[in-house]
Amino acid sequence: MTIPLVRPLCTLFLTAFAALLAACQSLPAPGGFSPEQVAVLKSEGFVETALGWELSMPERLLFPTNESAVPAEQQERMRAIAMRLVSVGITTARVEGHTDSTGSSAYNLTLSRARAEAVAAPMRAGGMTFTADQIVGRGETLPLSGNDTAEGRQDNRRVVVIVTPALASQ
Repeated sequence: MTIPLVRPLCTLFLTAFAALLAACQSLPAPGGFSPEQVAVLKSEGFVETALGWELSMPERLLFPTNESAVPAEQQERMRAIAMRLVSVGITTARVEGHTDSTGSSAYNLTLSRARAEAVAAPMRAGGMTFTADQIVGRGETLPLSGNDTAEGRQDNRRVVVIVTPALASQ
């Protein structure tokens, strides 16, 4: 008696299952970046880390001691990166400036913020937007290398751009 009901139920189940599979294939993971966004992030030199997708600037943009100015060619590069990110719906990021341990902690905090702002400015020109809390000076608090050598201090005078899905959807 129940056999006639089995076939319509199986058909309904299979149709629903197929629809769910199709939806999973066409949507990015909840809260994540789409494949197109990941491709652009990778092509621009971003690397996935525990904090998000980071564009670390040590090999691209290091600052001399006591400097926060970004050369014109680097400004253009940052503007172009921003334009590519905006083109795939990534419209904001966190920009963190860093210093070596030369100078006082208060001075380094101010200098690191100026470095972050100097990188954020051309990114704004490329179409990105930032809130005040997304432009961050870290001072000397998060060194990449030891500050006891000139090379180590140079590594620490940097800017990092961090993109996360939560930021990108703002």
